[in-house]
Amino acid sequence: MAHGILAVKLCELEDQLTGLSSRIHLSETAGHDRLRREIETLSREYVEADLTLQKRLQRSRAEIVSVLADAYDQVGRILHGARDELERQTSACSDSDVAAEEKILLAEYGLDFAMQAANRALLLAMQAMDAQLTQQEQERRTS
Repeated sequence: MAHGILAVKLCELEDQLTGLSSRIHLSETAGHDRLRREIETLSREYVEADLTLQKRLQRSRAEIVSVLADAYDQVGRILHGARDELERQTSACSDSDVAAEEKILLAEYGLDFAMQAANRALLLAMQAMDAQLTQQEQERRTS
């Protein structure tokens, strides 16, 4: 059972990463107006996905999910604080070339963080599958 659920989630992640890659390539070739529309669209999608995830966390009856919900809230606050501080620092820079390079560097690290999160999610999925297989093996031995 868990294998199917996790496989679906991993496919969703793969689709999201493929979409991310497509959007990066599109953004590299798009005109400025198109790029700004894509930024607005992605910003809306991000907010909607964030709210959806928060609602799912709140509606869950599993006790462990409350720990995840708290962690998600804490990480969100930390990221918002970091974003505000980074924006303050980059806006204080009077050299537009340096400011653009700093934003590129932030984007690069943001993608590195996303990859780490994806790898962590994959590791969690594999560990869950391992736990389920271990349980099934134990049940077979005791039957």
